[in-house]
Order: sequence, then C-alpha cells, then structure tokens
Amino acid sequence: MRRMMLRWGAAVVMAALALGVWVVDPTVTRADPNGEKHEDEGGHAHVPAPLEYADRHVPPSVWTDPKMIARGKEIYTTTCAVCHGDAGDGKGPAGLALPLKPSSFRDRAGVAEMRDNYWFWRISEGGQVEPFKSKGSAMPPWKGTLSVEDRWAVMAYQHTFTGHQGPHVPWEHPESVAMGHDIYRMSCVGCHGAQGKGDGSVGATLSPRRAPQPRDLTSSLFKFRSTPSGQLPTTGDLVRTISEGIRSSGGPFTIGLSGYRIMPSFRHMPEEQRLELVEYVKSLNKAFWERAEIRTVEIPPRPRVTPERVARGKQLYADAECLTCHGDRGRGDGKSAPELKDNQQLPIQATDLTRPRRFKNGRRPEDVYRTLMTGFAGTPMPSYADALEPEQAWDLVFYVLSLSQGGTP
Repeated sequence: MRRMMLRWGAAVVMAALALGVWVVDPTVTRADPNGEKHEDEGGHAHVPAPLEYADRHVPPSVWTDPKMIARGKEIYTTTCAVCHGDAGDGKGPAGLALPLKPSSFRDRAGVAEMRDNYWFWRISEGGQVEPFKSKGSAMPPWKGTLSVEDRWAVMAYQHTFTGHQGPHVPWEHPESVAMGHDIYRMSCVGCHGAQGKGDGSVGATLSPRRAPQPRDLTSSLFKFRSTPSGQLPTTGDLVRTISEGIRSSGGPFTIGLSGYRIMPSFRHMPEEQRLELVEYVKSLNKAFWERAEIRTVEIPPRPRVTPERVARGKQLYADAECLTCHGDRGRGDGKSAPELKDNQQLPIQATDLTRPRRFKNGRRPEDVYRTLMTGFAGTPMPSYADALEPEQAWDLVFYVLSLSQGGTP
C-alpha cells in the first residue's frame, strides 16, 4: 500500500511538471509578435533574444548615467530620429512612409516588456533577422557602425522617453519576465520554491537528507557550467540543464524518471518557452547583470581514441587521485567516498563512472571534458583547468569513458 501511494505521488508530481510544457503559450502577450508598433495600442515583440545575444546584458548603471544618456541622444538624433521621431513616438518623417511602422518608445507598457538583451539584439541586427525580416522591417543593423557602448548609450536615451527613472532591469520591470515566471510557477516551483531558493515542498523528497538538493537559484553557485570555476553559467548552460535534466538516483519520487533523473528533462518544451524560463531564472540573481565579461572553457576538437591515450589517461586517473573518490575501477567506491559531503554538509555520492548514462553533466566526450575543466561548484569535484593540458584532459576523458566498456578504448 505504501509503495502504491509513493508511486501515485510521483505520478502526480510528474503530471504537474508536464503541464508546464504545453499549457503556457509564450506568444500570448500584449505586444505584437511582428516586433513593431501595434495598430491600436502600440508595443514591442516579446520574443527571447537568441543565445548569441542572451548574455549581452546592459550594466544597470548605464541607464541612469547622464553622460551615457547625452551620448545616446547625440547618436539617436542623427541616426534614429528620422524613423522613430524626435520625440521617440515612432512618427519620424521616414517612418511614416514605411509599411511596417517604427516602434514608439513612449509606449511605457510595451517598452517595459522588452528585456535589455532583446533590445540590444534588435539594435544590433535591425530588421535582418526573424521574426522581423519576413514582416518587412526596414530597420538597418547597427552592429557594424556603432560600438557596444554606443548601442548601450542609444538604448539609455531611448529609455528616457518612457519616463521611467530607474534602470531597465527585470526587478524594475517584472513584466519583462512575466512569461518565464508563469512557466516557472507551473513547472519548477515544487522543487525550487516560490522565490527560487531551492525550498519547494517536493524538493526535499527527491533525495532525502543527502545531495543533490534543488538548486538555490538566487545564489551564485551553479554546478553545470561552461564557465571557469566560481563563475555564473551562461544562458546556454542553463538552457542545456533545463533541456537535459539532471541524471541521478534519488528517493521514491524519482521512480519512473527516464534514466533516473533527479530533475526531469524539459527538452519537449518549445525552445521559446525554455528561453523565457531561463530569463526568469536569471532575474532571480542580479549578478547576471553585474559581470563585466563572460569567459567560457574552450573545448578543442576531439582527437582520435587510441590505446596509448587510454593508457596515459589511466595513469593520470591515478596521479590526480581520482580513484580516492571514484575507486580503482571507477564504481564510485573509493576510500573517501563514504565521507564525501557537499557545501551544505550533506552526504554526496561519488559518481559511478561505469554508468555514463547517469553522468549529471552529460556523457558525450565533450561533456566529460567540460566537467573536468569546470568542476562541480559546491561539491568535492574540483576543476582541473589549471592542472591538465588539453591533450592530457582528452586522455583522461577517454580513460573515464573506457571504464564503462571493460577498460578498452
């Protein structure tokens, strides 16, 4: 009877998670999806910026910097006003003649829906990208003409037309991440909690009294990254985690999750919804707007696997003391394994390297390489970026993957 109740509970949780995949329509917004002014009430497209622009956030201080605003006004007057108008109302002399009318920056509600990375993308690429190109947008791209700071300055000046006195950030404009917030409430709040602190009512039952626990999304500690140790993940990293889920054995509520995922995969959720969700998750942590630059760990082309490489990797496995946690045969039974704890002092299990399907950060050779070079923040798994040369890292990758094949390359 108890087992049946647990399985029923798991089914209810998974049904609730699945609900978020299809119930939210990210195109339902007051803004016109063609990206330009709405005939009746104005507005801007509410579409996620593509990944190559998703991390291009404007430093919050730019929006209220008088020098940047003055610089932006000068550029706007000579390059933008002809279409968008001197008053920012979208009624410039050239704009009036266009079939697709320019946006009005006086539409406070429409501008509030725009995120800064979307705005930067729009100015950079103009009407040369979808969904704007097929709608006949005549806006030219400015990425080859204006520097990054010039584009920031123009945005800061355009922002003044709304009358908003603070920075253009999600904690000032929650409507800019409202769609992602809705998806989060339907799909994530049970584990990560209403405020994203990892304290949801379901989370503790997934892996009772041990790691892993749901991530506190308001902290700067993220395990699965392509960025160096101690840094925040990229938007792409967060999308990958949401898409792939996290594989790990857990409590009774993980029964039936394909591949023993402690966090389900949302790869069947439309990509636009996943991007909206990630933008909301980022809004929980202001540090995403405060970092000056983003560096990622470069993954060089994968070399050919040879017996010699596997043999060198085996020696590195011993020299780097991987066997202390993972064991001689990689089964997660090293002499230190029973004492391992995470940063919250919760017991944590060393990964069984003979079962790559359960690798939390992916099982492709490139995934294993990335894990070696970034480590898992908040766990005993360190980064080897300063200890291994790329060729050595590949040797170790090939040995680790050989453990699931009886020790052969």
